Amino acid sequence: MDSFSIRSWYDTDLTDAQWQRIKGFIPRAKCGGRKRHTDVRRVMDGILYFVTHGCKWRGLPKDFPPWQTVYGYFQMLREKGKWKAIHFALYEEARKGSGRNVQPSLLLVDSQSVKTGKNAAASTRGYDGGKRIKGRKRHAVTDSLGLLVDIAVTPANVNDVNGAEKVLAKIRQRWKNHRVEKVVADKGYRGDRFGKFMRTKFGANVEIGENHTSPRLGFVPAQKRWVVERGFAWFGDCWRLSVDRERLLKNSTTMLRIAFMRLMLRRLYPC
Repeated sequence: MDSFSIRSWYDTDLTDAQWQRIKGFIPRAKCGGRKRHTDVRRVMDGILYFVTHGCKWRGLPKDFPPWQTVYGYFQMLREKGKWKAIHFALYEEARKGSGRNVQPSLLLVDSQSVKTGKNAAASTRGYDGGKRIKGRKRHAVTDSLGLLVDIAVTPANVNDVNGAEKVLAKIRQRWKNHRVEKVVADKGYRGDRFGKFMRTKFGANVEIGENHTSPRLGFVPAQKRWVVERGFAWFGDCWRLSVDRERLLKNSTTMLRIAFMRLMLRRLYPC
């Protein structure tokens, strides 16, 4: 009986169908030298366990490969752009599965400020005076399904519009012939600058959605804009993301991608 069949099972482990979907993104072992003996599927299970349950790398359960190996693969896949490739491939598949075009026509943008752990580099932190949080800010863009289109992480003192322009510029580069017609945002993005950016780069309009209170209905959330806020709530399902403990911004961004990667895998290939 091989080691995979006798290992412990965790709720974050990939199913056979999920593994089959993403294993093609894992680079093959280099030609020559020693044969690869690492169970790469088990490495991926370890990374998903780490992001979801929030332990330290050194705290990974012993039935995963050595933590140095798991972290090494996490870093290698980040440097080769494989996490981003998996995210984008699953995103398009999820859109198709919902009967939608792979490119959305409506985008929703928002930001979330979170505290940082003690290991975060000082140059990557800032103070958000509005939220009174010292840490980092996550600038997320989702579609109408709530799926993460792309994300950027900055120090918390970066203006919402600056962060939104950063992540939207990545989306513009990704989709040369985009279908974006409208972006929905909150009052933090109100003003000529953001509207001009969207018209210039996308030829799209900006809609400012605001929550309001009705005497009959009470609190009424803004139409559509709550979808992106739900995405931030989904991040909360991963304990590693409750506080940004990463030293580097690029690691923070990758962790967020992995969280949505797992969400889309579970939606596309349920247990």
